[in-house]
Amino acid sequence: MSSPTRYARCACPPRQRGRTAMAAPHRAEPSRSAHVDTFAREHLPPPDQWPQLRFDLPELRYPARLNCAAELLAGPPGDRPVFRTATGDTWSYGLLRDRVDRIAHALTGELGVVPGNRVLLRGPTTPWLAACWLAVLKAGAVAVTVLAQQRPHELGAICEIARVRHALCDVRSVDDLAKAEIPGLRITTYGGDAPDDLLARTAADTAPGTPYPAVDTAADDVALIAFTSGTTGRPKGCMHFHRDVLAIADTFSRHVLKPDPDDVFAGSPPLGFTFGLGGLVIFPMRAGASALLLEQAGPRQLLPAVAEHRVSVLFTAPTAYRAMLDELDGYDVSSLRRCVSAGENL
Repeated sequence: MSSPTRYARCACPPRQRGRTAMAAPHRAEPSRSAHVDTFAREHLPPPDQWPQLRFDLPELRYPARLNCAAELLAGPPGDRPVFRTATGDTWSYGLLRDRVDRIAHALTGELGVVPGNRVLLRGPTTPWLAACWLAVLKAGAVAVTVLAQQRPHELGAICEIARVRHALCDVRSVDDLAKAEIPGLRITTYGGDAPDDLLARTAADTAPGTPYPAVDTAADDVALIAFTSGTTGRPKGCMHFHRDVLAIADTFSRHVLKPDPDDVFAGSPPLGFTFGLGGLVIFPMRAGASALLLEQAGPRQLLPAVAEHRVSVLFTAPTAYRAMLDELDGYDVSSLRRCVSAGENL
């Protein structure tokens, strides 16, 4: 790859001597929550076990009330592209805002989701999955992202730990979730032709252009529960606040990736991993840029995608980079300026 390309390792916001890089010394006492379902707040560690949070950078001095989905959706002009697909489908920021609002209306209307409810999200990497994630957060609920490949017993454990009662699932990924037979779980599919499919609900439930006012969440309300793989035992739910979702973009992405609105992000990590959420949704949206969302994103798919869509920021694993280096002949990868990796020794 050409010399302008830079390589970075990304896993989480930078840390120094056990303190997050997010704060000037900040009290651990949580602020007034917008959650009606207080499960997530009640299961935070005791305040005396929190790290010392620091907000030294000016861009990290967030207001006390903050909804990260509303912030991510707020900035760019409506006609700018936000999500692209391998089939040539392109979503603009304006289209995304409309579809997020429709989904949020459906969630909090007929589906009965209230702020603080945990909502499981499962499916391949598509613009619809990203829109569901944003709608869950805008509605003040807590997103629980899982992998489309996870097996029924793994899904059952996650839902038990997080007390999940709602799920939005791509119709192609619903079988194992149904087989898990999770008590009390209401599964709503999207992308199918059933009359109660989420996309059918969103087409009927709101008039075009009806906005959804974002729930007035606290900056330290839990927005996301991301589960560990469980390779060392029972999976652990890692809770992230609304301000944390923005902080990863305002630290690592802003100062290392240095994105601009003309960047095109792409990569292999699914949105069930925070690596994928950051690299394919949060980082590009915070910069007003776009992302190429690929359902199949192995080395043989990534190289032609980089060349065809002029990808400039790429996220994948070291083994994938190694495989691609052996296949570079015939592909123009001169658009790449940042290659980001995580998860293995580089």
